[in-house]
Amino acid sequence: MITVEEVKKLRADYMKAQDADDVEACLAYWDEEGALMPPNEPIVQGKEAMRPWYVRRFNQIRHGVDIHFDDFLVSEDWSMAQGRFEGSFIPRDGSDPIEVRGKYLELHKRQADGSLKFYRHMWSSDLP
Repeated sequence: MITVEEVKKLRADYMKAQDADDVEACLAYWDEEGALMPPNEPIVQGKEAMRPWYVRRFNQIRHGVDIHFDDFLVSEDWSMAQGRFEGSFIPRDGSDPIEVRGKYLELHKRQADGSLKFYRHMWSSDLP
């Protein structure tokens, strides 16, 4: 059975990789068939499609975002987390930080090796 603590650890470890702008480390937390669903962009399906998305993202901004969990559903091989985020994106071009605040929904899948990885991740802004 997947535990809430396991989901929180997955998210915390991933956030360290994201904050370090480490594309390969971020990809290591994803299922091969995972999908990012960013706002105002098409779905990014599969780890290989995610690589250029992460490279572009990390070249554009640094993340300064805090994650808050609001709800969990867990089962033997699947889990879901719902929550909120807030903070800022710091543009690499030196322009002013961009305030961000919104909500997210993510699905996680137990892997054959027993690890837990992201399967879907969707987020949207609460700001205009």
